[in-house]
Amino acid sequence: MAHAFRRRPDGSLACRLDGEEKAILAQVTQETADLIRADLGLDGESTTLRRAADSEDPLRRLEAEFAGRDAREPSDSAVQRLFPAASQDPELAAEYRRLGQQDLADAKLGDLRRVLAILDATGNGHSEVVIGDEDAMALLRALNDVRIVLADRLGLQRDGDLDTVRMLQQIGERVEGAALTDDDHVGSDIVIAVYELLSWLQESLLRALD
Repeated sequence: MAHAFRRRPDGSLACRLDGEEKAILAQVTQETADLIRADLGLDGESTTLRRAADSEDPLRRLEAEFAGRDAREPSDSAVQRLFPAASQDPELAAEYRRLGQQDLADAKLGDLRRVLAILDATGNGHSEVVIGDEDAMALLRALNDVRIVLADRLGLQRDGDLDTVRMLQQIGERVEGAALTDDDHVGSDIVIAVYELLSWLQESLLRALD
């Protein structure tokens, strides 16, 4: 069973998670990263393009500039929440996506990879998760992004909507689209439990940071 984050005497932050909790956290983190990459059409070449953009060769810089112009607009409703349009004007929104969406995606995927690395370093069983403040901020951002995806799949628009979902669940209703992807159908009760775990973990970390 999870134990809340606390500030240790050496300044680090620590919590305890069991093997199942870590596995769940790793799974939804990986699925969120996969969802972002698939929906935005990212194939892992952003680092190469970034090197080209920083190159002293003007032709490589021009190539990188044109390669970054076709920023795909999200089609998945959860990814739309993660990468909302910056303007109601379609042309301005497209320009903002072209200029900034790749950097935002890189940052989000970087946070998600960092969480996976933190979890992987702790092993499979019940153990303490120890992080510094920098990792804590990455974890907070990643938890927020995963919660946004889960909230979308549960049909939550506001925090209070979760109480409504629980009530519907108790009288036998099912929440449509409960899976992280169209191919993986997970019961709403499981998604709610994971959402609540992530919400508790995020709140626990915020309290420890304060």
